[in-house]
Amino acid sequence: MKRLAVVGLVALAALPLFNAGAAIPETGAVAKGAAFIISNFTADGSYGGPSAGENFDGIYAIRAAGFDPAKDVAASGASPVGYLEANAAAQTKPAEAAKAALAAKALGIDPTAVQGTNLIAAINAGFDPAKGTYAADDFSQSIAMLGLACTGNTVPALAVTELKSTQLADGGWGFGGSSDPDTTAIATQALLAAGVPNTDVAITNAVAWFKTNQLPDGGWGFAPASNTSSTAYVVQALVAAGQSLNIPQYVQAGASPVSYLLSQQSADGSFKGYDALYATFQVLPALAGRTFCNAAATPITQPAPAGPLAAKPVVTPTPTTTPSATPPATASPTVSVTPAGPSPSSTPPGSSPTAAPRPPSTGSGSEAGGAPLSAILVGMALLFAAAAAAAVSLHHER
Repeated sequence: MKRLAVVGLVALAALPLFNAGAAIPETGAVAKGAAFIISNFTADGSYGGPSAGENFDGIYAIRAAGFDPAKDVAASGASPVGYLEANAAAQTKPAEAAKAALAAKALGIDPTAVQGTNLIAAINAGFDPAKGTYAADDFSQSIAMLGLACTGNTVPALAVTELKSTQLADGGWGFGGSSDPDTTAIATQALLAAGVPNTDVAITNAVAWFKTNQLPDGGWGFAPASNTSSTAYVVQALVAAGQSLNIPQYVQAGASPVSYLLSQQSADGSFKGYDALYATFQVLPALAGRTFCNAAATPITQPAPAGPLAAKPVVTPTPTTTPSATPPATASPTVSVTPAGPSPSSTPPGSSPTAAPRPPSTGSGSEAGGAPLSAILVGMALLFAAAAAAAVSLHHER
């Protein structure tokens, strides 16, 4: 289907002001976001993402919002249940199978028996007992652990020990020796889900990293600005760790993580990001106050859509050339709007090339030729940053 793209990034000074005391669950914002996701429902029973992993994110998001995704059925009979059943066997790597297992739980399906596929066995088949790993990177390792722990299965103690051992000296996790918010948040959730108490030094050090690296706009990302996806991951990790998001440590210059996310919601219910649909998949569980493990336990309080959904046709996205992962030496720090931690040389399971972002809007409502000089400079800086973010964001789009 035709993907909805970001129509603009706005300079921090132009962001609308929201109450820093905003708390979760933010039911109004979540309901609007869920309506946006459902509006992208396609004829194959997916929520419009270009990969199975991304559509599984959509299933968690709808479930975390208090809807039953199993009741989203197109006139043709296609549904997320059928989509999962059609794609389960192809999820052969541990992180892929883990995301499918989490989707199965959200749909009320036994992850050991999805159309003849045992997703738990697929996760465990990729475990290396000599190393204690499911994957070469901490992000994918953590997703595999979540796929087991959140479906009621045991995570090997060796996998927990291995993930703890890769925590960096500053308390975070990441790639290439540098911590990033996305990997740190997912690793924190994985350890907690596996039974590590929130008093454990690995968790307290990770929480300290979040506090130290929160940005002035209230969120997390890559300076000078936060992005919705990174912030959503961190909010979920803090919720899992039992942290309050409204304590002074998380209120920066009058902005909190929740107020930042609310400021990024568009009129159509989506959230601003490198890809609006993908960002909405990730933000909804955070604003609902749900984690990877308890999203499927969210009370179903929202009614199912009335009648069959008017599903959009499925159009396979055309891969595009990916920008270089190395930002120009003169470029501004990355203003990423998707999970954008530095990525390894290969993309994770289920990754799909994504179209380059459109030039950011200056927020002036005028064409670039008639915009004030300051607005043009802001737009140019954000454009360079978004181009740099485009390559590294592919790591987390599954």
